Amino acid sequence: MSGSLAKKLAEHLDSLILGPPTFDDLGDLPNMVVYPLFPSSLSPEPPKIITLSEGLRYGLRLSDTGQVDKAHVDNPLGTTILAGESDLLLGATQLRSMQFSCLIRPNNRTSVPVSCVEEGRPTERQAPFERTDSSPWSLRSYKIEQMAHHGEPIQLKVWKKVNSYLERAGASSKTKSIHAVYQHFATELDNLSCLFPRTSGQTGAICAVGSNLYAEFFSDPELLEDRYDHFLRSALVEALVHPDNEVVGPERIATFFNEIVKVSINNRVLHSNGLQNGGRTLVFSGSGISASALVDDSRLIQLCAHLKCPGNASSFAGQLGDLHRQRSAWKNNRAPLAAQLEKTCNKRRKLYNDFKTKLAHSPPPQRQNGFSESRDEKGAPKGPSAHLPKPLNTNVHEFFLTLFRSS
Repeated sequence: MSGSLAKKLAEHLDSLILGPPTFDDLGDLPNMVVYPLFPSSLSPEPPKIITLSEGLRYGLRLSDTGQVDKAHVDNPLGTTILAGESDLLLGATQLRSMQFSCLIRPNNRTSVPVSCVEEGRPTERQAPFERTDSSPWSLRSYKIEQMAHHGEPIQLKVWKKVNSYLERAGASSKTKSIHAVYQHFATELDNLSCLFPRTSGQTGAICAVGSNLYAEFFSDPELLEDRYDHFLRSALVEALVHPDNEVVGPERIATFFNEIVKVSINNRVLHSNGLQNGGRTLVFSGSGISASALVDDSRLIQLCAHLKCPGNASSFAGQLGDLHRQRSAWKNNRAPLAAQLEKTCNKRRKLYNDFKTKLAHSPPPQRQNGFSESRDEKGAPKGPSAHLPKPLNTNVHEFFLTLFRSS
């Protein structure tokens, strides 16, 4: 799928519009600038997908298998769940991180591939994962590089990366949990997040942090809306762990997408025995880029990419004039687009909220021996449940009962 992925990425990325930069006007965070990404147009219909964090709120169940590289998932909902490669799984057990993005289909039980990011805590088999957060970008890009080269992250190297990151951040954790870095910078994260608000219609962003570019894009604004706070924390914590007075400038950002497309020609398709029809995840790495793309039915659902730009960062103070001019140009030239996206998003939001409300009130599916009972258009069972033994009819049942009683 090498050439077809590059073509698909080029089509999607060419349709995106780079929005006005957001940054700290006071200069207290001089090493981070966020550029929102917008679609050139939006369809009137919202997606029939929800994120993993929303799935947990509506009844999806995640639990520890007792194996460091697998988590059990039970999706009783009538919709597909997007589990992102950035997702951290938190609960009363060892902290895990999703290995790669995938789709969890409706009324499905399966396992998803994960990595342990809390070396000093044991697994608790069947313990639930109750909420999600986002891995810092340093760990995310490292895992993507590992998968691009080896097909999966090497657990010992993941632990080593977590430990070195905690040391660099000055974050203390008895169990060596990557989540400790968020607790260490909790006050700063709360105070600085408001500098980078999400905009209606936005489907992604490019975050310039020091000499790095971090990009994340979703197929629909509704998916970004739920993940935005976590997405922002993933990049913002990098700015705090690696303080600097320089940041990559706009001229480098203009070529970022073309570089992603070029590197994507040599990609690796990821597989998991536990996942069936979970979309197609492809990873690729080279020329300073590490990236992951999730495709489903020829549609790009999610793209995550990191570009290392050593030597390309310049003084934030020296860029302020250009950054302010870009803001003004957006207001003057893109106001009609922004208004149209907001109007369409408002209509979609009502439909999407109605869709999720129905999920919350839908009855759980009837299961037999762990399988969902699904039927074809004639009402006959199909799938695994179609091969289970069927009960006898009433007359035959009574005959055998009489026979056994008289023997």
